[in-house]
Amino acid sequence: MRRRYRLHLRGHEQLDRWLVSYADYMTLIFALFVVLYSVAMVDKDKYRAVIEGMTQAFEGRPLQGEGLLEREGPAILPPAGASGKPLLAEAAQAQASALAPISGVPIAQEGEPLAELDDRLRKALAPLQDAGLIDIKRDEEWLNIALDSALLFSSGSAFMGPNASPLLNSLSSILKPVDNYVRVRGYTDNQQIHNEIFSSNWALSAARAEAVLGALIAEGVRPERLAFEAYGEFSPFASNETEAGRAKNRQVVVAISRLRWVAPVTPAPEPVMARREAAAPRPDAQDINVIALPGGGIRITTRQD
Repeated sequence: MRRRYRLHLRGHEQLDRWLVSYADYMTLIFALFVVLYSVAMVDKDKYRAVIEGMTQAFEGRPLQGEGLLEREGPAILPPAGASGKPLLAEAAQAQASALAPISGVPIAQEGEPLAELDDRLRKALAPLQDAGLIDIKRDEEWLNIALDSALLFSSGSAFMGPNASPLLNSLSSILKPVDNYVRVRGYTDNQQIHNEIFSSNWALSAARAEAVLGALIAEGVRPERLAFEAYGEFSPFASNETEAGRAKNRQVVVAISRLRWVAPVTPAPEPVMARREAAAPRPDAQDINVIALPGGGIRITTRQD
């Protein structure tokens, strides 16, 4: 009799166990609907106020509405420019334009104003400009002094004539006191040249630009500010169909940037032991073989077989 009563109790316990799983399921369903209800009940007025505040902040307009602070504080973003462009886009464009004129310049800082340099150059080189031997033009980034190649060089030559020295001396006297970057650019016409010295107009324009650059260095202009560029016949200023156009295309342009050269900060010397530990063995370049692979690409090896 007692054994039969125990079996009856054990069966009753197993029948009621489903209530635990059912209670857990109902709790989860209730929690789900509570979350869905809270998400659905969005205060549209507060949401619209948040969107409006963010829009005013990014457009640079003063925030309107009631708040804890009534006095206007300093703006986080710079004020909107005259162009009317969005602030973030305008700031990015300003940074890009500040770095664009000079390739490889680590620091972009304003140099001597181009307008002041323009006035000095026009006064110093007025006779040559009146004679049409030089041309001075200025834009937002560069002050360009176009020098007639016939004034500096003989035909087909990169050796300077007697007129080059006084001209470049007057030019360097204005360039030496300032720190603006200078680019010397060589141009030619489309009349092909091929002799024992120059294989192309490109080589001739490079040699002439380098000669002017060397003369500026000899006059005392810091070489860290200088570089030369060669364009050959591929950037004409006028048509090469006429002699006047070809003469205009044969020129050397001394371009002065609005940015100035900044002396780099000399890093502190590393300890000798640290340099020895950091130095990794490097193979000699003469022992390296570069092999072109059939499917494209290259392979580098030090094997000699």
